[in-house]
Amino acid sequence: MKPLTLQQIRQAVGGRALGAIPATAPAITSVCTDTRRMQPGSLFVAINGEKFNAHEFLPQAAAAGAIAALVEEPPRQNLPNIHLISVKSTRAALGKLAMYVRKHMRCKVIGVAGSNGKTSTKYLIDSVLSARLRGSMSPRSFNNDIGVPLTILPADPMQDYLVLEMGTNHHGEIRVLTNMAQPDIAVITTIGAEHLEHLDDLMGVRRENASIISGMRPNGALILNGDDEELLDAVSAYPGMKITFGFKPNNDLFATEVECDQSGTRFCLNNSRREVFVPMLGRHSASNALAAIAVGRRMGLREEEIITSLATAQGPDMRLQLQDAGSIRLLNDAYNANPNSMQAALETLASLNAAGRRIAVLGDMRELGKASERYHRELGQFAANCRLDVLVCVGKQAALLAESAEKSGMAVGAICRFPDAAAAAQAVPGFLRDGDLVLLKASRGIHLEMVAQAITESRQNVAMRRAAS
Repeated sequence: MKPLTLQQIRQAVGGRALGAIPATAPAITSVCTDTRRMQPGSLFVAINGEKFNAHEFLPQAAAAGAIAALVEEPPRQNLPNIHLISVKSTRAALGKLAMYVRKHMRCKVIGVAGSNGKTSTKYLIDSVLSARLRGSMSPRSFNNDIGVPLTILPADPMQDYLVLEMGTNHHGEIRVLTNMAQPDIAVITTIGAEHLEHLDDLMGVRRENASIISGMRPNGALILNGDDEELLDAVSAYPGMKITFGFKPNNDLFATEVECDQSGTRFCLNNSRREVFVPMLGRHSASNALAAIAVGRRMGLREEEIITSLATAQGPDMRLQLQDAGSIRLLNDAYNANPNSMQAALETLASLNAAGRRIAVLGDMRELGKASERYHRELGQFAANCRLDVLVCVGKQAALLAESAEKSGMAVGAICRFPDAAAAAQAVPGFLRDGDLVLLKASRGIHLEMVAQAITESRQNVAMRRAAS
């Protein structure tokens, strides 16, 4: 982070100093919202949570080396060793500060939005660009109005690129993020049914993600999934360059002859003999790779080096990760779920070779609003035709999935129901056999990682007992 004076920060956020700020005050070299991760020379931004008041941690922030803090209310005690700047909303002020820093950056900012594949596409873009350029990307899923600023602020303003993931679950959130980030390049991945509780319907999801164009810099490039004609209509007002990708041959970049196995995904680029390999599972990985190729081209990289970089790319945790757990394999996709990603995960499970049974552990898909029952029942029908030997359903909504799978012809004895992940974690490891391939997929709040951990520990114990006998 380029050092900022307290006066620069105060002016950027439109705040009021609570006490005099001397000209000799040290510059701020980092910004933090968590006193447990505070560094000397930091600005502490006191953002209240649902269950805590961050202003109560001001003494800890000062003790940990914070020079100043953005606050919404004065402290209850005198804190002479920390400068305070009062703002109406510390959360909004964090965004204003990030916007100020962004305006002074030389690097190209790449914003990635969409319903499915944002995080994986972000990783692929970074893999492509980092081979020859210097840059960074948002960690984990730092994709909201706190995570995006906390990615912008520490970035080196003289680096070549910064990749930002932009998520949403309410109307207007993408617009806030794109106005803050001012992308030079914007990517919109696949659109699907997600957060319908607040985004209304699929067109609402499209329009929300399409609003990324409102903050784009002049002469930018919009890279989007051209297989979705209604998404193309939603961004029709964008006057700049558009680059489309997908599986249909009318796209600027399209994948043909897609093949998936346990090592990853292979495809041919634009019907040529040029084969592209990505060490990520699932047919949708080809689409994500096309977006990364488009970004790499826009950033001036040669196609040969782009394809070489994709072949060694690493993806995020718990996104269709194939993991060995003793004598079984886990297909861990437990980070999040919506109808499109659920179907993609089941298709991937069906496409992989299994020495034993194919088992799908599926949990609730949350935030689908009034359409939740319909989507869970539709997924049950889909699952019943996916070559599954066992279907494990976890959660209240997943019970509808189980009911639908049974009505669609899946044997009653092949379907298990559990109220939550804790119950599933106790039972599932006990009925696994050597050679089984197990998919784990649900919305984040279901915590299917508990099941993954239980399976791994159980199989380790089995291996130890066999070794001792």
